[in-house]
Amino acid sequence: MKTLKLFLLTVAVITLLQDVDAQYGNSKARYELLNLIRREKFDLILPGAMRDNDVDMWIHVIRRGDPDAFAVDFGVTMGYVIFTDRGGERIERTVLGFGCCAEIADESVYDDIIGEEDVLTNFVAERDPKKIAVNMSDWLTHADGLSHTNYLKLTKLLGDKYSKRLVSSENVITDFRVRRIQPEIRTFANLCEMQRQIMETGLRNIRPGVTTINDVYWWAEDQLLDRGIRASYFGGRTPGIMHSVVSDRSKTGSFDYVFQPGDLISWDWEVVHLNMGTDYKRNAYLLREGETDVPGSVMHAWARGLKARKIMRREIKVGLTAGETLDACVKALEKEGFVYTPFEDTPRDREIIAALGDDERSGISIDCHCVGNTGNSEVAVGAAFAPFRPYRGHVKIQPNHLFSFEYIVHTWVPEWGRRLSINFEDNHIVTNNGVEWLYPPNEKIILVPFANARSR
Repeated sequence: MKTLKLFLLTVAVITLLQDVDAQYGNSKARYELLNLIRREKFDLILPGAMRDNDVDMWIHVIRRGDPDAFAVDFGVTMGYVIFTDRGGERIERTVLGFGCCAEIADESVYDDIIGEEDVLTNFVAERDPKKIAVNMSDWLTHADGLSHTNYLKLTKLLGDKYSKRLVSSENVITDFRVRRIQPEIRTFANLCEMQRQIMETGLRNIRPGVTTINDVYWWAEDQLLDRGIRASYFGGRTPGIMHSVVSDRSKTGSFDYVFQPGDLISWDWEVVHLNMGTDYKRNAYLLREGETDVPGSVMHAWARGLKARKIMRREIKVGLTAGETLDACVKALEKEGFVYTPFEDTPRDREIIAALGDDERSGISIDCHCVGNTGNSEVAVGAAFAPFRPYRGHVKIQPNHLFSFEYIVHTWVPEWGRRLSINFEDNHIVTNNGVEWLYPPNEKIILVPFANARSR
């Protein structure tokens, strides 16, 4: 008996160690991947980002206790992250003013780490930069992390001479972020594919008459936890009902709504992991008894959306600004029989769409926004073409630009007496070849068989 107990204890310990080792290996691999990305970005991207914008020094200030958008990029939790162009192939990298409280992911990434912030005065004077970029901006959130208090402290340390040389780092930050390296692209593509599999599996497993909106959402969040990815816990990215033949709109907005046969679903979800963030959609239709496919008018509306994507895909090219790309897409779409319905993110949008009446032509609204490190279109860095984002119209599409291929197609459905607006959205990349798919795009509406409802 003692031998058996000893054997079972040994097996338990070995199993525990294997689990710990596996988790450690996974964590260590993620840590090493982020450090690889930092090194490659500093070596390959940083020189061009600074020199193309005529910046001699880039000071990024991170305040303790105030999480910064670039803390993961730099691997630093507080202090002054300073990049100085002193000629040659490499940009000098220094962190100072962190004292004893900050964390630095990999100190070997930097040339020097100095604890005292008052060193900044002589540090800058010795290098005598003509233009100093700092993280303040009136239109780019990620470039506006410098607080007023820290600005006052910074200008005091710099003195009048160098304070007059301060400019926004918005353009440097934009180029540093959007010029992607292969490890970033692979990480983002893998994240997107993982999300696709979770979303499509979740939608296919809906049991009409049993499964609620919350059931699908929390199941998906648990799938992230099972993969070692922190769930969002905001609860705002749940599947939504675009149209239901049996349920009133006043009921379908509840998270406790039970899916019913005849429901047309759109699911917009974000996943953030390893400093990358996604933002795209999937669609499903719950077949009614006797149905084998989506109703004809809905299928027609879907086909119009796929056609619009083909048209726009040809117009999205490296080298064009966001504004030029929007104009080119609109011109091409209208030539193919679509009606441009500018999406302004205001109540007026509905009026523009309603003005089409029962016109057989489909209206189209465009919001192809930047994506990549956050998933959020308002704070993410890069080109975005939509009529309500004019402040990004001047930003050029650069090679390896990650973006959200998002647009809404509004098509008249005779039997409903109204238009069906379908939001198409996938996250992909623009290379010198044009738009390339990073994972299988949204081609079909997922069909959930009526048998699922009877199997409960």
